Amino acid sequence: MSATTPGVAQAAQLDDRDIRALSEWMTVFVEAPGMFRVISEGPEYLVDLETETCECDDSTYRDPEGGCKHIRRVRFTTGAQDIPECIDPAGDWTLYGD
Repeated sequence: MSATTPGVAQAAQLDDRDIRALSEWMTVFVEAPGMFRVISEGPEYLVDLETETCECDDSTYRDPEGGCKHIRRVRFTTGAQDIPECIDPAGDWTLYGD
């Protein structure tokens, strides 16, 4: 019987959008209260955390439960959602314009 460490168990519960939100390069800027500009390797998107909306195609056309990777990244960066213990806390979780 093998024991599972909490970090491994937690990582197994992350879905694909959480993994991308936590691992892809993104920078989050405060635009206004509750509004954030997310700049990634591709285009940049406006995220409204109050309405849980984003301008990206994933959010617009698929409206995934839990939000797109940009909404999730804003939640992780602002502390609205805890960064899982299995993720290196030394990553760049800077919130600009706060």
